Amino acid sequence: MNNKLSLFRPLSALLLLTQLSLASENSPYFQIHGKQQIDSFPLKSSHHEVTITGPIAQVQLSQTYHNFGNTPIDATYIFPASTKTAIHGMTMNIGKRQIIAEIQEKKKAEATFKKAKNEKKAASLLTQKRPNLFSLEVTRILPGEELSIILTYSEILTPHSGIYEFVTPTAIGPRYGGEETQAKSLHNPFLNKADSIPTRVSLALSLTSPLPIKSLTCPSHHHAQIHFDSQTEAKLTLPPSPPDRDFILRYQLAGNKIQSGLLTHEAAGENTLLLQVEPPHKPSSQDIPARDFIFVVDVSGSMSGFPLQLAQDLFRKLSETLRPEDHFNMLLFAGANELLSDQNLPASSANIERAIAFLKNSRGGGGTELLKALDRALDLPHDHDRARSLVLISDGFISAESAVFDLIKRKAKGTNIFPLGVGSSVNRHLIEGLSHFAGNDHLIVTHPSESAEASERFRQSISWPVLTNIQVKAEGISLHDFVPARLPDLFAGQPLSLIAKWSGDSTGASITMTGTTGGGKKISKSFPLIAKQSEPTLPTLWARQRVRELSDFATLSDRESEKTEITRLGLKHQLLTPYTSFVAISPEPCAHHAPSTAVMQPLALPHGLSNSAKTSGSSGSVPEPTLGLLSILVAILTLGLRIRRSSF
Repeated sequence: MNNKLSLFRPLSALLLLTQLSLASENSPYFQIHGKQQIDSFPLKSSHHEVTITGPIAQVQLSQTYHNFGNTPIDATYIFPASTKTAIHGMTMNIGKRQIIAEIQEKKKAEATFKKAKNEKKAASLLTQKRPNLFSLEVTRILPGEELSIILTYSEILTPHSGIYEFVTPTAIGPRYGGEETQAKSLHNPFLNKADSIPTRVSLALSLTSPLPIKSLTCPSHHHAQIHFDSQTEAKLTLPPSPPDRDFILRYQLAGNKIQSGLLTHEAAGENTLLLQVEPPHKPSSQDIPARDFIFVVDVSGSMSGFPLQLAQDLFRKLSETLRPEDHFNMLLFAGANELLSDQNLPASSANIERAIAFLKNSRGGGGTELLKALDRALDLPHDHDRARSLVLISDGFISAESAVFDLIKRKAKGTNIFPLGVGSSVNRHLIEGLSHFAGNDHLIVTHPSESAEASERFRQSISWPVLTNIQVKAEGISLHDFVPARLPDLFAGQPLSLIAKWSGDSTGASITMTGTTGGGKKISKSFPLIAKQSEPTLPTLWARQRVRELSDFATLSDRESEKTEITRLGLKHQLLTPYTSFVAISPEPCAHHAPSTAVMQPLALPHGLSNSAKTSGSSGSVPEPTLGLLSILVAILTLGLRIRRSSF
């Protein structure tokens, strides 16, 4: 009898687990808890209505949630967006009810949402996790109920090398969760590769350009349908598709000259304009103004070896492209600093060889006094009709980053800053921060094998200024609050976008942009302020750009003043920021009083990733019942056989 019981126990467990496996057949889409069937995949569809007019994209994103289970649920969905996105509106629709969300200080919004949740009211909360990652929480989705969240956002499209790109991210790769803060903010389940994806994403896009459209492609979704209404108008339709890859649209306009345009918005108490200048893709030597290069090279002990060799190679290659009208200088620093010449030198063969010898014979010692070196370099005489570029080569081993950023903001007007981080452990905090505040490119090289290719790419990015000494002035109105605060030179393949505020009577007013191009030729172009060109999203886009500047500096310097200003801008402009959130609350409690179950919407793995991408500390995943159960079944059967053998 005991033998039969011993064998019966593992067989019973086997039968129970088989039943559990069958019950979870629909997983991860439904969870079964007793008599409760919980819809764990409430987001059914996402649809984007996109309108691109000139350089501005306006998007209305509709997310539809439907609870097919038999118990109320609270859903959380993590979704990506462009880092340039300005989310400035949210509406929650429940049946025929429409609830417009309010923008609140982040902690207040969270408290408002929590209170509504406790009162069993339908509510939604939208928060920013990262500049390109957002969290939407929706509470009290009743059984059989459909609920939609409509987000409104805008962004400025800036071409690179003549190609405009509009991107709608739809997929998030698993994040490594080794750091506690990251794990808390990005924890999210992922579907297994074999699971089908019930959610679908669709898109309808309309493009209107002031110039003929030269080319238009959708490399991410080849089945998207493109139709041209005219040379300047096109439409694209993306049918419902799995959300496992980003939607990417690329288009190019006709022409190879410097193209510029002005958009304005006039409103009571707040007037905004956008000036966008695009350089030619392939400038000739005649298009390039006289150039001044100042090399600021770290020669401290940590830079010995390949970092200093790369500095020599870069200077030598760049010197081969210098013309008689170009000048250069070099400043070496460690604990102290040494300048090659008190005046910038003509690019003669003798002066170039003198600089190379100066760099080769450097003997650095002591600390890394970057702040003093940059201050001295920026104090060198500067002819603003010449394109001046400061090339910093360092591993960035300093701790006074905030002071360096302040110096660049204060003294680098009219100087392009190109940081090149070199070494096995570069201070990216410094190098990337300098690049952002200066508005120019940067590069980081961590291994000698990368040196040759990286040096050539960096040389090309700094070699071709096409317009310098750029100034923007107004006639009939006054300009203020420029973003970016400093105007860098215009380089080939690197467009310039300027947003500013203006005040005064626009009647007969105009904006004039001036600059110097090749051969010292002056360029001047005027734009009349025309009321019918009004773009109502410009104030929000200005605020988003300003918030981005402040957010980066707040992160880098951890100063409360920037956080306070970001909060003020978010509340004033109805803008989602790191410190402001959208919250929508139904005025009445739900009739269904049953407790709700929290559900975190599983995400599809990005196209091309396998299940192994979810390992190594990444965020959670939806388990595959068959694999886990198989292991348990084998263990139970093995145990049963051992028990049976031991009883004979």
